[in-house]
Amino acid sequence: METPRLNFALMKSCSLLNALFVFSIFILFNGTACAQTCAGISLGTPTTDGISGNLNGFVPFPSTNAWNTNIASAPVDPNSAAIAAQWNDGGTPYTLHSVFGPSPSDGGIPYIVVDSTATPSVPLNVFEAYADSDVVVAPYPSGDTVPIEGAPADCSGWPDTYIDDAHTLVLDRATCWLYETYQTNRCNGLYDAYSETIWDMTTNEHRPWGWTSGDAAGLSIFAGLVRYDEVASGAIHHAFRFSVETSAGDINGGYFVLPAVHAASHDTTSLSPMGMRVRLKASKNISSYSQTNQIIFTAMKNYGLILADNGGNFFVVGDTDPRWDLTDLGNWHYGPNEIQSTDFEVIQSTPEFPGWDAVTAYSANPGTVPVINSFSATATSVSSGTAVTFNFSVTGDSYDFIDNIGPVRLTSGSGSVTISPTQTQEYTLYSTNSSGRTVSDPILVVVPGSQVAAPVFTPPAGMYTTGPTVSLSTPTSAAAQIYYTTDASQPNSNSTVYSNSSPINVSSTLEVTAYATVNGYAAASPTSAAIYVINPNGAPPNFTVATASPSISVTPGAAGATVGITVSSQYGFSSSVNLGCSDLPAGSSCSFSPESVTPTAVTPATTTLTITSTGSSSAVPHDSSPLFQGAALATAFCFFGFRNRRLKMVLLLTASVVGLSLFTGCGSPSSAAPPPPTTTTIVVAASSGSLTNTAKLVLTVQ
Repeated sequence: METPRLNFALMKSCSLLNALFVFSIFILFNGTACAQTCAGISLGTPTTDGISGNLNGFVPFPSTNAWNTNIASAPVDPNSAAIAAQWNDGGTPYTLHSVFGPSPSDGGIPYIVVDSTATPSVPLNVFEAYADSDVVVAPYPSGDTVPIEGAPADCSGWPDTYIDDAHTLVLDRATCWLYETYQTNRCNGLYDAYSETIWDMTTNEHRPWGWTSGDAAGLSIFAGLVRYDEVASGAIHHAFRFSVETSAGDINGGYFVLPAVHAASHDTTSLSPMGMRVRLKASKNISSYSQTNQIIFTAMKNYGLILADNGGNFFVVGDTDPRWDLTDLGNWHYGPNEIQSTDFEVIQSTPEFPGWDAVTAYSANPGTVPVINSFSATATSVSSGTAVTFNFSVTGDSYDFIDNIGPVRLTSGSGSVTISPTQTQEYTLYSTNSSGRTVSDPILVVVPGSQVAAPVFTPPAGMYTTGPTVSLSTPTSAAAQIYYTTDASQPNSNSTVYSNSSPINVSSTLEVTAYATVNGYAAASPTSAAIYVINPNGAPPNFTVATASPSISVTPGAAGATVGITVSSQYGFSSSVNLGCSDLPAGSSCSFSPESVTPTAVTPATTTLTITSTGSSSAVPHDSSPLFQGAALATAFCFFGFRNRRLKMVLLLTASVVGLSLFTGCGSPSSAAPPPPTTTTIVVAASSGSLTNTAKLVLTVQ
């Protein structure tokens, strides 16, 4: 294991006590430790019931680790007063804040304990800090079992929208490895994270200089939490993580001191480097506080606080546990005897202030990356379920993992792990120390008859404010040939062949569909697809509805008239939409086939609207019978009422002509005039949940 060289020059002028303390820091990073056991840890998370997930006295990392080193008697740093003089807001000292409580909304970071012998490992997609991450399968239970900091709704930030720090902390009691992620999103059982870090809880693991983790200091988050199960035991035996708004910075990303390996600041005015350790002064009277708070403050006197992140000034984070009393914790900064930044002092650091940065750390601690002497498998072609053993030999490593198996441990530089693969898979060994990382050549284990794994899209499908650059791969082999399309059509051997040198640049919403082939496999992979929705303003999903024609005509009593209706997605909308219409004239009706449709982000959905009419003519028929009867009465009156014979004959002839014309002419009911056409604007309504959108259609009834 690697032993980083520390600068012991400052010990020459120190007392024996100082020398012993600095030497303890040297032991801390030696990387050797007595093995601890995680077998006694309880499964589950205290977030749900306040009982599960009890570590039952187990303390992550060896007793020589910085987190677990008692510094009650450590010397005060000569720069303590100058650094502490900055801990104020306009002259008012910062107050200590407890950023945790019984609810996820209280700011705590939850954790869960699992057993990898019963929980299969799954891949976690790292979308940003890939170079600084340990990208390895992890035993994350299915569903929403893993608690995420802040309890964001699943898919709410998918795939990489920042909602909160959204850390996850998963402890595997079967292997004693700890998995930590930052800015985690979960959707449909898949995990996406800004970074992934693994920690061997049985050793003093050392990450490379300048590498981040879930915390800006490159340290474990879980190791520095205030946990209720420890308070319930009566004592806490480790330091806590805390933050300040602005840490010490420089042009190389900031200063850090041990145990930190990374910083995140360009502010050259701050004097507080990452990794800085402060201690609650022994003279601070804590007797007025509750028993719970006295246990916590006693740990601050004995183990102190380690600056691990940028955030609120003197914010201390704990776990989420329903047993916490939020009012009691509030006494840290609201009580009559509040804890202030002036109650703390800085203990002596290594190196001396201002510390190292990502460049000077390497020059101050020259070393070499691990050497992978060998990495082999007992077989590279096996039937499904047959055991395969991977053997490896590494020199100068701090920790190791095989990407598609998990973390591995070595004894005297050698190790092995046995698996029983059920599908063809590549396996790569990663070995890491403070100087960097070495990666082996991949080993392809073929399971004949297994299918090429479907292409994987990186980053995964989802909604993005700006178009991502998409890469394609298959877990089966890096030498696979991948065919793809970007218009939602099915790819074939004539489609574009993907190349790592020419990734897919997404500038507008589109669907990438792909399949893979690998030499030696009889069949290609299944086709997989990913839809990338570009939504620069973050608008909520919606849809539009449109008619194929602006107008339609229908004849009463005839077959219905039809028109096409199109429902198109906006901003990733992909839910069912119900159709209806309104403002129809009397005697008309409408129907849709189908009555509901579901568009995708890239493919509109269509339906057919049919309108029928049963209306009759609005003209009133002309009935001549009353006029005919009147004419007959008038004729009779004239015939019998007049004595002049010639006048009678004239009147009789006139009445006969009028009567005949009325009886046989246009007054006949069978010759009524047709009604004029009527025109109405109707509304086509499309609804999905609380969303309703409409389109107008001009309807003419002939």
